Formats: sequence, structure tokens, C-alpha cells
Amino acid sequence: MKMVGSWLFLLISLQGYEAPSTPNVNCLIINLDYVNCIWSEQRIPEVNFTFFSSRFIKGNMEECTTYLLEESYAVGCRLSYDNSDRFRTLTTKLVHQNNSYVQDHNLKSMVKLYPPVNLSVEMNKDPELNLYWNNSKNTLCIESEVRYRINSDKWKTSTPSKEQKYAVAFPLKSSRYEFQVRARVNDMCGESKFWSEWSQPIQWDSMKGNNITDISGSSMSVWKPVLSLVGTMTLFILACMLVYRERERLRFILIPIVPNPGKNLDENVEAWRQISKDICFQSNFTELACPVREYSLVPQTGSVSESESNFSILTDQSDCLSTCSSSASTFPATSENEQAGIE
Repeated sequence: MKMVGSWLFLLISLQGYEAPSTPNVNCLIINLDYVNCIWSEQRIPEVNFTFFSSRFIKGNMEECTTYLLEESYAVGCRLSYDNSDRFRTLTTKLVHQNNSYVQDHNLKSMVKLYPPVNLSVEMNKDPELNLYWNNSKNTLCIESEVRYRINSDKWKTSTPSKEQKYAVAFPLKSSRYEFQVRARVNDMCGESKFWSEWSQPIQWDSMKGNNITDISGSSMSVWKPVLSLVGTMTLFILACMLVYRERERLRFILIPIVPNPGKNLDENVEAWRQISKDICFQSNFTELACPVREYSLVPQTGSVSESESNFSILTDQSDCLSTCSSSASTFPATSENEQAGIE
């Protein structure tokens, strides 16, 4: 029973334990220019390995000089390349503490080229639609494959060919053709298992008679200058509004507007007070309305009623003057002698 209990305890203890997986190194020749050796394609490694390679010469292991990093962890190494290296065996070794992992690699079929570039389409008089392109490497060891579709229909793929030209005889009228090309090393030079990525697509429209490269960005290239112009104009208008507002505010503070005498005094003062909110202006006086009346001097030789009437008018004027004396100057009192002189 004790033995059974011990085995059960051991099994339960090891249930959540996951043994570290053996790293697998994959090496690929990129565009016949250099070699990338990757040992962590699925996930970031838990440790940083030290990478050694034979540099295609047995028995001479050298440490990697150019590591490929991801989140501060080494996930690969870049090695230099020579044309004869494809037909030699590359030996690699990963080392971490006391553990080492050695692998041999045959790189003959492990080549991946860059996608073809400079695609162009021309229509000749036959009529025939001709597609031209340039491969990343100018060598007879490269074959190309073309695919095209009409009006966004299903793709049609051509037979691989060494030529950098493809022709579509009697293209359909009122149709749009779209082309892409990819390349690889052919069987004459040791066929590669990897095709390059497809090139940027190119279109030819039979109605317009032109071709457009990089369809994904063609619509954006049309809108880009328009959006740039609209954005620039919007910023310019906003800047003008801001400058005008600040300018008017500064002008109101430094040079207050004089009230217009042609308008009512009360309206003028209120309008003047509201010009600038930064200036606090409060009146400290109260002005009463003062009626204005026309009058004429009446001779004293008149009747008693006329004298009383004249006296009444003067009394009204003196009342007005005394009432408005706080905001206007008063006339001097008129003596009887001065009145006689006037007569």
C-alpha cells in the first residue's frame, strides 16, 4: 500500500510538469544572398541559446555574429552565403548551460526568392496583352509563374516558364485584367521547395487602355493629395480665425471705440461697455432726464395774466436747471435791468 501511495503522489506531482521541448533549427537561403536559421518559429523561447555553425566547413564551429531578436530573446541567426554553399551540409549547434543540440542541414532545396518587381502590361496590334516583369536575380536558374483573373473572377495560373514575359491572346473587350507573378529556383539548378511571395498586383483596363500597379494602394494614392489639401486649408482657416480673434481683443483693450454721438446716449454707453469683457466699467452717477422747452420774453407792460404766465415759464426753466445742475451747467440769473436792455 505504501508503494502504491508513493506512485500516486509522484504521478500527481508530475501532472503539471512540462518537460522542455528540444529546439528545432530550420535554415533557409533568402534570395541567394544570406541564410536565416530560426529555432523558435511558434513561440518565444524560455531561454537564450548560443548558436554555433560549421560555416559549411566540417569541424570549424563559429558562434553567431548576427542574432535575430524578438522581445529581447534570440530566436535566430543570420549567416553569410556563397553560391556553392547550397550543395554542402550545414551543421548547427544550440547551447544552453550544459545542454547542446546539434543538427545537419541540406540547403539544396531550401531557397526562397524575393517577389518579382517592375510589372508592366502592354497591348500590341495582334491583338495580344503582354505582361513583363523583372526577377530579383538575373539568372537562368529561375522560373516564374503567372496568375491572372478577369473582372475579379477566379484566378487562372500559367505553367512555370523561364521567360520574364507572359501573353494573353485576344483579350476580352470591356474587361479588367489583374496579374501577379512569383518565382523560384528551377530543377536545372536544384529545384527549390519554396516559391517567392506573389508580386504586387497590376491591372489593365481594356476601356481605359492603361495599367495600374499596386491596386491596394491605388485608391489611397488618389485621395492622399485631396486629403492633404483639405487638411491644410482647415488648419489655415482655424489659424486665421484665432489670429483675428486675438487681434480684435487686443485692439479693444488698447484702443477703446469712442461712442457714436448719433445714437442714444444710453445705448452708446451700454454698447461701449460690452466691447471688452476684460474692462470693468461701472457708472458712479445717476443722470435724470431734463425736458427742454422753448420760450420767449413777454413785455412787462402786458396784462397781469401775461406776466404771471411769463413768471410761470421762468419758474419751470429754473426748476429744470436746478434739477439738472448735477450734470449740466446752469444759466446765470437774469435781472430786470438786463431784461430792460434786451427790450
